[in-house]
Amino acid sequence: MKKLYYITLVLVGLTFMACPYESKVEINTYEESIKTDKKLLDEWVSFHEEGGREELSIAKLERAVLQVYHKQFGKNNKLEVRESYRVYATEVGEYELFNIETKDEGRYLFAKYGWTGKNEIYIQFIDAAFMENNFTEDTVTTKNLRAFITENVNTEKMYGDKIEFYRKHSPEYEKVRIFMRKSGF
Repeated sequence: MKKLYYITLVLVGLTFMACPYESKVEINTYEESIKTDKKLLDEWVSFHEEGGREELSIAKLERAVLQVYHKQFGKNNKLEVRESYRVYATEVGEYELFNIETKDEGRYLFAKYGWTGKNEIYIQFIDAAFMENNFTEDTVTTKNLRAFITENVNTEKMYGDKIEFYRKHSPEYEKVRIFMRKSGF
């Protein structure tokens, strides 16, 4: 029984360590956003080691705003989470960072993305634990949040793990899908 208790504590701790930072302010407005990368407009899939997957459907909402539909499936192909977001980007240093506006108005997540191949992207969310330990402002404003993120944009500890996504039905997607199937997932 004690062993189960300690395993549960470790798993809960790991879950909280990997939590994305959530803010009541954005790091830029829709109007200040940069034009979106048209190559992102499509359907994307990320496969998880335990057999689950995440799917993103990305469409253009406005010139600089994307509509993202997110579905998360469990090991048995059961839909567990369905969300939609408005996403818009800004340049911070050498990266494009996304403001990810959640359904709950006034809530934002932040992530950077990059291309790892013609049909492969990664997304890394800004980590809540890093922000809580290092961003010490009493009142969070767009100005001081953006300044902090700009100062730390190259600090790898500010980001969670990379999540790899493959363009649905691309050759890369098919290779990973076959590998997952052969591996028993």
